[in-house]
Amino acid sequence: MATRAPSTSPTAVPTTYQPSGVPTLAPSLSPTSAPTLSPIESTLSPTSEEEPFHNEYSGAVLTEYTVIVWGVLALITAIFIRRYANPWLFRHHTYITVYVAYFCSFGIVLLAPTDIALTIIGRKENSVTLIEETSYELYSGVTLTLYNILFWPCLLMGSVVMPFQEYYNKDGHFTTFTRFVGTAKTLAKMYIVFGIIGGVCVGVLIGGGYFESITALSATAKAMSNTGGLVAIVLLLGYGMVEFPRSLWTAGDLEQQHLLAQADAAVAFKDFSEVSLKCSMTVADVVKTCKNAEKLNNTRYVRACKEIMLDCPKEFRGGSSGTPLGLINIDTLANLRKRLRGDASNFNICKNRIERIKTKAYFFEDLLEARRGYQLDNDGGRGMPVIEWSFGMGESSTREYWWHIKWKPRLQKLTSILLGFFSLSIALAYIGVMAGYDSDLSFFKDIVHNDSIHVGGITTFTLFSLGYMSTVIFWSLGQMRLAGMVELVPDRQTTPYSLSFNARMCCRLAPAIVYSYFGLIYENGVESGPWLSDKGGVVLTTAYSKLFGEMSVLPLVGDKFNTFAPTVMIVLAVCQLANLINRVLVLFRLNSFQFGTEIVDEDTKMEGKRQLLRHKKQMERAAARGVQKANIEKMKRGNFFTSMFLGDSTGGHGSRDVELRHIPDDISGWIEKKAPRQIKTMVMSGWQKRLFVCKAPGILTYFDSVDTNKEPKGTLDLRIVIGIKHHVRQSGKEDKSRLDLCLADREFKLRFENASECTRWKSSLNNWRDYATDHGHEMGSGGIDLEEGVGGGGIGDGDDGGGDEGEGVNLRSADSMKEGRGVSKKGVSFAKDSIGDRVSLSKKKRSSIAAGKARARKARESLHLVSKPKSLKGILLLRCRSGTGLYNTYSRRYFELAEEKGILNYWKEEKEREQSALGSIHMALILSVERKKTRGNKIEIDLGEDVMKLKAKNDAECEKWVTGLQDWQEYFLLHMGEADFEV
Repeated sequence: MATRAPSTSPTAVPTTYQPSGVPTLAPSLSPTSAPTLSPIESTLSPTSEEEPFHNEYSGAVLTEYTVIVWGVLALITAIFIRRYANPWLFRHHTYITVYVAYFCSFGIVLLAPTDIALTIIGRKENSVTLIEETSYELYSGVTLTLYNILFWPCLLMGSVVMPFQEYYNKDGHFTTFTRFVGTAKTLAKMYIVFGIIGGVCVGVLIGGGYFESITALSATAKAMSNTGGLVAIVLLLGYGMVEFPRSLWTAGDLEQQHLLAQADAAVAFKDFSEVSLKCSMTVADVVKTCKNAEKLNNTRYVRACKEIMLDCPKEFRGGSSGTPLGLINIDTLANLRKRLRGDASNFNICKNRIERIKTKAYFFEDLLEARRGYQLDNDGGRGMPVIEWSFGMGESSTREYWWHIKWKPRLQKLTSILLGFFSLSIALAYIGVMAGYDSDLSFFKDIVHNDSIHVGGITTFTLFSLGYMSTVIFWSLGQMRLAGMVELVPDRQTTPYSLSFNARMCCRLAPAIVYSYFGLIYENGVESGPWLSDKGGVVLTTAYSKLFGEMSVLPLVGDKFNTFAPTVMIVLAVCQLANLINRVLVLFRLNSFQFGTEIVDEDTKMEGKRQLLRHKKQMERAAARGVQKANIEKMKRGNFFTSMFLGDSTGGHGSRDVELRHIPDDISGWIEKKAPRQIKTMVMSGWQKRLFVCKAPGILTYFDSVDTNKEPKGTLDLRIVIGIKHHVRQSGKEDKSRLDLCLADREFKLRFENASECTRWKSSLNNWRDYATDHGHEMGSGGIDLEEGVGGGGIGDGDDGGGDEGEGVNLRSADSMKEGRGVSKKGVSFAKDSIGDRVSLSKKKRSSIAAGKARARKARESLHLVSKPKSLKGILLLRCRSGTGLYNTYSRRYFELAEEKGILNYWKEEKEREQSALGSIHMALILSVERKKTRGNKIEIDLGEDVMKLKAKNDAECEKWVTGLQDWQEYFLLHMGEADFEV
């Protein structure tokens, strides 16, 4: 039994212990001989010589703190997981492991303050004969036990369980057993490699004499698991110490927040387009593979394909132009399902990110508009300060206005200043570690080791400072743009892999955070000195240092790390002040690894603003449409007395309920459909009789027989229909027995038995189109799928344009694309200045037209929101290709935009305008118009399959054409419900 020599101090008061453990004064001393302390002295010096420490800091205090703090942690962890975890994707075992990981990792952080307080105050206890009877020895062992209870699950979760679970959740196999086996095989290969490398490292360390016992080997294993976390902390803390306070300062600047939202939107829209394309291609591959698998008549494959189709995002449920698997078996189908799940996960994350950014951008737009409006009103002495929220959300109160405009920004900036000073103190503390214990740079050490500080003061200060340090580190981790890995999406949209990865990182970082913080106050077991000893000269260390103190056996992690870490951290902080980290990443084309707000070019920023404006107009139009429908429903309900005597079929619900449109009645019947151009022959009629069926959610389907259970000949999503009108002959007379369904690239032509049947279908199709538009979120991506007679299930090359009436829209037909041929009168065409010679529409061209349809569908909801741009005409140089395609050159051409039709035509000379144009471009089919600044005054018009290259004479002319084409494209898309696609 360890003993302590009696103290020779004349003021020392020996104590004895009753069996109950309650300390009393020795019998040789009278209670009246004890000096009297003032209330302040008794507060600052609770460990006076007359009252042993553990009478005040007893096991009950430790128990109360642990129960309260861990109880709150358990509740907060459950709320956090419930808010973020997607219940449709999470399995029960994932909930359990994620919960345990979060609880154990943050439990270690919350246990550290009481460990520090117990150790520091324990050193100030009176000297007693038996060291085992001190409060430190009584309760430090309990703390160490609690650390072990939390640490080893953290290590097990972060290293074994959760990696296995993440691979298991991503595995594409179709049964629990096959998923388990597949995951085990994958991880076994990895662990074998790691085991070989680890064995070599252990052999080197043993040969170097670093291990004197099995205990040292165990401590080194723990140290090695902590090393990666320490390195990560250095990087994350160096970034966060600067960026976290600065982000709060920026949050108090409304203009800066609006600009940052626009920059984030630019990046988000760009990422979303790439992810959407990748996901759509994967879905197309899935659809094609499943169709081929059905032909094998294998029940197992068919069942597997049905499960794969259920994993397809609701936005992508069609498409037959994908690439099927060459070899179809369970393993290849499982790999395809795994790829689909990954792409679908990234798609949902990007989509939700855009929604959050849009909400943020529109919020700050409203604040800035309200501030500008009040400043104008205030100059004239009018009005009260209110915020007019967008999308019909009403007005704010005056108190809410001042909170968002004045008080909240000031509070954020004040908080930023305070946290900035605290970040500076952390940096100085790390520098102080390099200088040694006697350095005055660290006030962390001075506060914790102050002789007069109360046990509650130590606990509170440690809890706050360690909490801030942890917050900065985990916030910095959240700034990493690794979609699908560490990005947490609120409103129960986070995938199992994302939340599991985040929890696993917490398991890795939490022990290292506590170890690093203890190093700032010289309590992690690396440094030794008189501050670690009590009055009897016995060294008392924290329970945590007993768990990790042996890390000094590793040269990299021991005392040398105290020099390495602060140096790297300070360098990173200085670099972040100048934003050099992102600049270097951009320089080396590593844009996807940028931290925080990314650096984007001006073109990307402008595109982000344009996209935000377009989406806002759509949302405003949708909100206005909802208000209009609510007013109509109110008129239908009538007043109180009408509903009393005549009844109220709609009920008495509020406007939120009346926004829902009633589902129209299903309609079906035999109709003649105009055949696509490429399937018409000399013996086949241009009209084909088909059984049409229109039902929820707004899909027009047609069959060649009464058997509607078999695969349809084609389908049409009514959301992409711009207009439904009676056919007009060339003579100008309206045919009441025919309907033309106007699309972005063609017309879908129907012929009925009589005018009354045509009128009935027209009314029903209009109702279904409105319903489909209002409930588009419940449907997949719009388009024409499985078009009869069109190769590959594409959208077709237009209807027959060779009839007696010259009807139909032919988009860049084969004849019009050939050098020297006539110019098509419909849609888009290039004749003598041909960009390419295509016999049929390629996959890329079909994608281009589909994109035009999508833009048209979105634009239909935002009519009359853009003013008409200025006329656009003038001379440009067009890059042409000869008939042989052997060389390229620029030729002078006169361009003029037909404003009523949305067509950009061009001729050799202006005087030839009365003749047929050499070529034309439909605004709806332009994907983008960009100016190539690095190549002079050059303009590129992306048409999907082809790129039209132009050159202006100077900068002003180039800017005029780029801006003009973009404005006209926007205007035409927003008004194409009125404009006619036939030209």
